Amino acid sequence: MPRELGTASTFRSTLAAGAAALLMLGACVASARYDPTGLFALLPWSALQVSPVHGLWSVSGVAVFLPVVAVVVFWGTLSSIRTARGGLGRRWLLLRVWGVSVLAVGIARLLQVLAELAGTAVHDGTAQHGGTRTGAMSLATALWTSGLTAERAVLLGWLPALGAALVHRRAGGPKLTGLGWGWSLVATALSAALLGSLVAPMLWEGSPAASLYGEHLSLRSLSIGPARYAVELVSAALVGAGLLSRSSRRFDCGRGTGLLLTGWLAALGGGAAAGVLQALLAAPRDYQGTDLLILPDAGLRIASGLSLGLAFGWAVVPTLLLTSGVLHAIAGERRRFRAVAASVLALALTSWVLSAAAPSSATARSAPVSPAARATAGAPLPALTVRDGRIEDVNGRQVLLRGVNVNQLNDYAAPTPGRATVRPLTAADFAGMAALGFNVVRLNVSWSLLEPQRGHWDPAYLKRIQDAVAQAAAQGMYTDIDMHQDAWSRYLAAPAGTSCPSGHDPLLGYDGAPQWATLTDGTSRCQGADRDLSPAVARAFSNFYHDTDGIQSELVRTWSLLARTFAGDPAVAGYGLLNEPGVGEDPPATSSVLLAAYYQRAVRAIRGQESGTANGFPHLVFIEPSVLWSGLGFDAAPPQGFSDDPYLVFAPHLYNESITVDQDHGLTLVSVDRGFALAQRQADAYGMPLWIGEWGWFGSGSTDDQRTAEFADAEDAHLTGGAFWVWKQACGDPQSDQKAATAGNLERTDCATGKDLPPDAAFAAVLSRPYPRFAPGELTRLTVDPQGRLTLEGTAPKAAAGAGNGCTLDVWFPGAARPVVAGSGVGGIDLRQVDGGWRITGCAGGSYRLTAGVA
Repeated sequence: MPRELGTASTFRSTLAAGAAALLMLGACVASARYDPTGLFALLPWSALQVSPVHGLWSVSGVAVFLPVVAVVVFWGTLSSIRTARGGLGRRWLLLRVWGVSVLAVGIARLLQVLAELAGTAVHDGTAQHGGTRTGAMSLATALWTSGLTAERAVLLGWLPALGAALVHRRAGGPKLTGLGWGWSLVATALSAALLGSLVAPMLWEGSPAASLYGEHLSLRSLSIGPARYAVELVSAALVGAGLLSRSSRRFDCGRGTGLLLTGWLAALGGGAAAGVLQALLAAPRDYQGTDLLILPDAGLRIASGLSLGLAFGWAVVPTLLLTSGVLHAIAGERRRFRAVAASVLALALTSWVLSAAAPSSATARSAPVSPAARATAGAPLPALTVRDGRIEDVNGRQVLLRGVNVNQLNDYAAPTPGRATVRPLTAADFAGMAALGFNVVRLNVSWSLLEPQRGHWDPAYLKRIQDAVAQAAAQGMYTDIDMHQDAWSRYLAAPAGTSCPSGHDPLLGYDGAPQWATLTDGTSRCQGADRDLSPAVARAFSNFYHDTDGIQSELVRTWSLLARTFAGDPAVAGYGLLNEPGVGEDPPATSSVLLAAYYQRAVRAIRGQESGTANGFPHLVFIEPSVLWSGLGFDAAPPQGFSDDPYLVFAPHLYNESITVDQDHGLTLVSVDRGFALAQRQADAYGMPLWIGEWGWFGSGSTDDQRTAEFADAEDAHLTGGAFWVWKQACGDPQSDQKAATAGNLERTDCATGKDLPPDAAFAAVLSRPYPRFAPGELTRLTVDPQGRLTLEGTAPKAAAGAGNGCTLDVWFPGAARPVVAGSGVGGIDLRQVDGGWRITGCAGGSYRLTAGVA
């Protein structure tokens, strides 16, 4: 029963609640201000700044997050004290307020992210087509992010809890009988059964980090999901029931506030238990002994469990509160029974509303082939498309795009005056690439050179891009036109004389956006451990993602120009919409949902130009996750279902065991093999082909040589392609060591003379290894043994045999020695010597096999 509090007691309980709220606010601000890693901050420091105001997103931290945290902590603490049973000690209050703090941060983060993402359906052009889907993505991301932030709050929530416990005095009053175990179990079991099976896929499969899990619950087709997940839901219900029953004996649930708070905390605890159990059950699979992915994976699973608990709270507890109030006049067990029975209907309705955010199972995409694309079937480089989750040409042959990045058209800032930042790009470069057997060039281009003045595109630079595409095609190589950037722009270089705090350095300028599109709002141009997390870079990307001053719209128009220029060119494999996108100031809201919104806008603009141009046809579009995938080996990717375009290719950069941040500390978070597995899982979740946009090692010696060979083996095993970084790198490139005698890691440069040096022999040997450039139908196996002997197997419709290029198997084999070739299911085998090696061709149909090696 409620207790009447005296004036002194009321004052003291209000003081305790105020102290808890202030301490929680202090923890939020301090963690944001003084945590250089961002691993423990409840909100980025930039989100707590209010100037300048660009919209609700730019003030959501101050206008939404902090007030909600303060209100919920204050209310939760005050309610806990007022509803406490007689003789309740400080220990129980400390635990209660600790839970309140975690709950407050989770709710605040959920509302803040939703406020930041408000209007995303309009922003990405899906208000008329797919706006509901975009809203569902925003909800899923907001829920998942709230759990991740709540998990961090566990580490800081003891501060307000301790403050409240110190101010609070032992309460007097009667003991409470509690809700009882039976009713508590009924309430939590109903919520788990009705809500869990619909919300869980949104959080486990649809979360921005779903690629780590690699698990498909398929709960839409199974009423309670797989057996393991059923165990997790049951555990959540049992733990939640135990917390609800136990808490109701110490805190009065007769009041609406007491019921609301006790029930929500119980739901949060049950969700956390489900996350912990899932992490334990997944641990045997996650632990491989070669890396430490088990640690972040466990953290993400627990965060998803907290998200689940928060979702239960939103749906279940208000329902119980409402029915409790409506049926307040009905006494005893009858009131409780009717309250729970009425909740069933409300829960069912809420579940189906939330199910819109649950992803459906992705299937491998197959894109239609337009007549204009079909007309290129006889070209040396036929147009490319997507079929059953792999890259094919319009003749129905699987294509492994193997090649190299070319940065010689980039617009870099010059850290060392007098040193060129790029090498000249000539026809000899493309001939050299072809001599290594490459069939694709990832051509880096700079927005700053394409559109140096807003609304005015440079025809001379566009002509340089066209020339490079033509020169690559003349050597039998496709081109991926990659909109390149590093740390947003060359115009982010810190001015001379910039003074930075200890442990920070003035930011170098790199490449990317033009000066007019570089909006930093006066943020610091100092960097700590990573350039991409520096305040100026993060703010520039946030302004881009939110289309401040229309700068994103301008880049979309630039893509329209490029798409119109190359609409009918089959030698253009496709377009890379943005190299290593920055995380912005509020990941994953910025680096997942808003990055996806930009991708969707750009894809629609490209498709509009291709369909509106004579002989135009759809080209591939290469989709990258944020730069953290390059730096960590995994990250929150754009949400599943963000686009229904069938020509998309998932193209992360795999630098595992190379230049990821863990290597600086002597650790391996994600191994080479695991990196491929994670990338493949994400590609499968999208239903897209996988292609590795960048990879490479940058040292010399047996370790890097061995890892390069391991990467090549994994690339072959996954039947995919990739682009090595980089063909040539100038000594004045800001990514080069300005004091080193040479630059580059494949074709190297003597910095003293400017002359080319012989390519690194070990890297060249791996990159030029044999592989099928075109394989009829589908490849099923590809290996190259240590002696360089190639074995490939595939299957193709027998009707393809004799049907023109559709049956042509085209294989690259390096070296001057003529290989010995044998095959089954391959007729008319022919060998032709070319610069750097051999081209092996034949007509394959049905199940086929080919081997090639030097005797």
